[in-house]
Amino acid sequence: MSTSIGDSDAQKLEPSAEAVAAYLRRHPDFFSHFPEVLRDIELSHSTGDAISLVERQMVALRDENRKTKSRFDELVQLATDNQAVIHRIHELALSLMEAAGPQAIFSTLADRLTQDFSADCAQTIIFGKPSLVEATPLAEFVGGDSDISEVFSDALAGRQPQCGPLNAAQSESLVEFDILNVGSAAVLPLSGHNWHGLLLITSDDESRFNFEMGTDFLAYLGDIVSLVLDPWVAKNDRA
Repeated sequence: MSTSIGDSDAQKLEPSAEAVAAYLRRHPDFFSHFPEVLRDIELSHSTGDAISLVERQMVALRDENRKTKSRFDELVQLATDNQAVIHRIHELALSLMEAAGPQAIFSTLADRLTQDFSADCAQTIIFGKPSLVEATPLAEFVGGDSDISEVFSDALAGRQPQCGPLNAAQSESLVEFDILNVGSAAVLPLSGHNWHGLLLITSDDESRFNFEMGTDFLAYLGDIVSLVLDPWVAKNDRA
């Protein structure tokens, strides 16, 4: 006696979509052996028209190529930008090493950072005393017990550059340097033999320095400034 299988029973015997997908992954050469199946498969397109799987793959590959090219262009631009930053830091380092004394160093920093790094102001603060007595006292040397070190304690303790807006206490502490209405800033900790300090690069633009910015180049700059300034800072002042 013959029996017939109904539609519902046939559906139960069919493998699940997950099983088919798993099988195809285990046998990537399946369509090479059964090319007619590949031609018969049709997929819906965003336009509403049906396209073959081969056409769909071609569309997907073209989209992937566009994304890859776009990412490649971004990486090339990033490399170009990084090279330009490295060149500017190199030029700044040479200028700092040629500067004769702390006053010249501070002036060079302020001038080059505002001109070459799109800052509105650059202020160096040393929590110590100068190693040599200058004819004119330098405002950058604020002493080891300055209250400014307290309001920037997080940056000093972390010893890593920080970018973003300043809090009210930090902004207020900069008034004595005639730095007003800071929108955003890069805070670079400085340190040497028995002293520490800060290099503040500020901008009126709130978006110029933000939390998501990379700080590798800033840390590099902070190390250079610390090394250049170290001979000019007294080593017996409380830091």
